[in-house]
Formats: sequence, C-alpha cells, structure tokens
Amino acid sequence: MFDIQKAKQDNNFRELKYSSISSKFLNLNGKKLLNLGSNDYLGIASNRALRDEFLQICLDSEWYFGSGASRLVYTSSDEFERLESWFENKFKKSALIFNSGYCANLSCISALNSNDTLFIADKLIHASMIDALKLSNANFKRYAHNDNEALESLVKQNYDKFKRIIILSEAIFSMDGDRADIEFMLSLKRRYDNIMLYIDEAHSFFALNELGICGDMSCDIDFILVTLSKAVGSSGAVLLGSKEYKDIFINSARSLIYSTSIPPINVAWSNFILAQDHSKRRENLVNLINYLNLNSTHICPFVVGENAKALELSKALNELGYFVPAIRPPTVPSGKARLRISLRADLQDSDLMSLKRLLDEN
Repeated sequence: MFDIQKAKQDNNFRELKYSSISSKFLNLNGKKLLNLGSNDYLGIASNRALRDEFLQICLDSEWYFGSGASRLVYTSSDEFERLESWFENKFKKSALIFNSGYCANLSCISALNSNDTLFIADKLIHASMIDALKLSNANFKRYAHNDNEALESLVKQNYDKFKRIIILSEAIFSMDGDRADIEFMLSLKRRYDNIMLYIDEAHSFFALNELGICGDMSCDIDFILVTLSKAVGSSGAVLLGSKEYKDIFINSARSLIYSTSIPPINVAWSNFILAQDHSKRRENLVNLINYLNLNSTHICPFVVGENAKALELSKALNELGYFVPAIRPPTVPSGKARLRISLRADLQDSDLMSLKRLLDEN
C-alpha cells in the first residue's frame, strides 16, 4: 500500500488542484496563473471562438452528452465512423476509436500479447504501456532511453527465440520532450522479418504538424496510437493498424468492449477541429520553442535533480504568475525531478520573458 508519510518526507506527495478559470489560466489559492502544465499544445481546448462556433452547430444536430453503452452494444452517432474515416484516409491504415490513450494502450498491447511474443520497450515509455505489459504478464525487456545500440543488441539476442518482437516507443516522450529514432527502428524491421513497431504519438500528433512524426512513415509502422486530448483539444484516442488487427482489437481489447463509449458530441468536436487549418498556430508554437530554447519540441523539461529543488522553483514561478508543475518520481527517474514546461500556441514571446529570466538564473 502507498506510504503517505514517506511520500511527504521525500517531497513526493501529490494533491489534486482545482481552478475556476479556463485551461489557459488557473486560479490557484486566489492567484491567476498562466497555465504551462497543460497538454493543450495549440490552445484549442480553451479557445472560446471555436467553442462558440461549434455550439451553434450543435443546436441543429443530433449529438448528445451521453452515449449510453459501449461501442459494441451500439454506436449512437455516425460521427464515430466519420472520425475513423478521417484517420484512415490520412494514414492509409484502419482506425479504431478508444475512450483514452491509456485505455487504448492498456487493452491493445494486452491483446497483442502471447507466449511467442517479446516486447522490447524504451525505458521511458508511458505508464499505460508499462501497465499493459505487467498486467498481461507479457515477456518484455527494456533498453536505455533512445539507445539504438542497446535496442539492436536486444533484437539480436532474441529474434530467433520468439515468433515476433514488438518494439514499443513514444514518438515524442512525454517528460523529456525528445524524439524517438523511428527511422532506425524501421531499419531493424527491414533487417529482421519478425519485428513490429508500436509507436505512441500522444504528444506529437497534430502539434508541430498535422499527422505527427509518424505521418510520412505510417505505411511501414504496424501500430500508431494517437490521442485527441492534447493538441486536438478534445478527448479520446485512435489506434491505427491493419484491418486484421482492427478486427482483433474489436473482439479482444477489453477497454473497448466493456467501457461505455465517449459521447457523440466529443467525437463531433474532434471532427470539427480536424477539419480546420491550424498552420498559423503551429508556426507560433515553433516560434515559442525557439524563443525559450530549452528543447526542440513543445515539451520543455528543466531538470534540477532533487524533489525539493523542483518544488522550490515551481513555487517561485507561481509568484511570477506561472503554473509549471514539478515532476517527481515515479513519473521520472529518481534524482531527475524537473519542471515540465508545456508550450502552447496561444502565447507570445512576451508571456514567457519572466519565466525565461528565472530559468537562465538557475
């Protein structure tokens, strides 16, 4: 059982936060803070103009706030088919909607497990993927983060021992903000005929470009997981793969079978957002990345090491009007506590000046 007292002693105790303002700003303890902890990378989730335009459309629609059952009992709106068709046309792969990225990873990776399958996973993959491996009692090995030599070594050691090897990775890693070397993974797939790739695009899809890092390589990647709750500003997730595997997941992915589906109105909002041009937002996001100059992506970690130091800096930024969460173990490795700065396209350079100054001093 979780030891609350030890967590408090280690500066590792967490509490829920509540705010009375939109996702662009938080009102914490009576102070208005610019929210740099959200995954709303394009500023869509908190955009009033887009919201109001969509609500006008809703008045003439048959969309509702409840869905009533799982997708296998009935689908209450053709918006689900419309959304899956958008992904199938863009990625040239079959698409299947799930309630969340966590649900999709948990049930799809579990469904892929078998005695003659080995999963090889980057050390820093998301908790949902790790949970799937552990809960399904999968055979798996992990390699040092983004270490191509270590990955290939594990493939060489095991390719003739298993019918198939599935490599698990994120495209942009959620806490480090760096990119996976997917082209190298594809080179392994070309050299070893039993390799499959499962790439989580949760933090890359729709942010810096429309289709994320995997878009141009989608035909060669076996499974792509995208979420709609981050750059798209909506909710839900989509698993992309072959028609055969879509049928397998429909019949064996437990979070799809046994969870009430997301409401049609959420799916309709995703369709509404995907149909628009967001290139200007992406251009501004790139400008902000270059201005802050901490990373090459919109996820900008500022690693400080100790939990107490991370909490101290987070509090100092609160005083300057910023909400930047302190990320601590087990989310990140012990001794690598950090600030996780999430840039968003509805900001300007001037919004970040005080933050940049404080980080430069530390």
